[in-house]
Amino acid sequence: MVQRFHGIDRHKRSSTISVLNREGVEVAFIASCASFSTYIEKLGAEDAVVMEVGMGSFWWADKIESKGASCYVIDPYRFRIIKDSWKKTDKHDSRTMAKALWVQTVSGEFGLPVVWKPTVLIRELRKLFAQYMDLNVHICMLKNRVQSLAVENGITLTLMQKKELLSPRTGAETLGKLELSDASRLAVRMNQEILWGVVKQKELLAQEILRMGSPLAKEVKLLLTIKGVTFLTALAFLADVGDVRRFRTLRKMNAYLGLVPRLRESGQKSHAGHINRASRSLTRTLLTQSVNKALEGSAALRRFYEQVRERSGTGRARIAVIRKLCGVMRQMLLKGEGFRETKEELYAKKLRLYERRLEELKGEQKSA
Repeated sequence: MVQRFHGIDRHKRSSTISVLNREGVEVAFIASCASFSTYIEKLGAEDAVVMEVGMGSFWWADKIESKGASCYVIDPYRFRIIKDSWKKTDKHDSRTMAKALWVQTVSGEFGLPVVWKPTVLIRELRKLFAQYMDLNVHICMLKNRVQSLAVENGITLTLMQKKELLSPRTGAETLGKLELSDASRLAVRMNQEILWGVVKQKELLAQEILRMGSPLAKEVKLLLTIKGVTFLTALAFLADVGDVRRFRTLRKMNAYLGLVPRLRESGQKSHAGHINRASRSLTRTLLTQSVNKALEGSAALRRFYEQVRERSGTGRARIAVIRKLCGVMRQMLLKGEGFRETKEELYAKKLRLYERRLEELKGEQKSA
């Protein structure tokens, strides 16, 4: 039975900790705990800990649970006792969390807004995908910079010229043919070299994502039955969602992925606004690039897209398709069934490529 309740307001260099006993009386208070790891070593099965979600929270939660203690990671934006409090200090927050944990455990009259703790695999994949998206941003910036340097010298690049200028095979030759100032030529060459290096790192990162996501091969193969969904898109969806069974409804999952529009209601009127961007955006971003392929591979999705586009425009129609596509993937994972409109020849090709790349990565890992 839990005998001690620890409310921890954790920061980068120190933590404020309040400890209550079974009667709800504070038996210890640490205003500034400099060594959080040392404090954790003293915990055991009679301890329960609550702390706010933040950088490293799940890592520390694993450490706490490894000592036999229970750990609750809460969302401070949903914990109204702290969110709406006029008194916002570390001391007050730690004591409030400890008291709330005590009330929940002893009386069961209160529920902490606990966040879902991803598995280690999902957390590691999310780190890699965050880096992958950062590289995409850098690549876009470098490409735009090269094009702007050409425009500054009165040159409007055609699509073919731009492709050749940004390619490591033809970039140097194409650059030599352009009439640029010395400074612009130097800047373009430097941006080219940086770009090619970043692209190479992105390719290596994609391989690492594939290798790390190999335990999810069964789910990935299922999602590959949808045209336009690559192994990278499938792993991004799995990394974002984690376990689809934790969402009771499709709307809750889509809201988590940032695919549900904000709704304002007043009286008899309701207005659907823009989608909520304060959420996970990885799946939404990658599926945006796959919408056209998905529409080519499904007559039902194409009909749905045309209906929404006629009513609400192209932008909202694309988001609606992504939302529906996520719902389809959720059902596929729940039922363990492939896409009903699978293009068998294309799927076989994608499957062979995926399995071959997995085998290559396993071979490289063994040789290393």
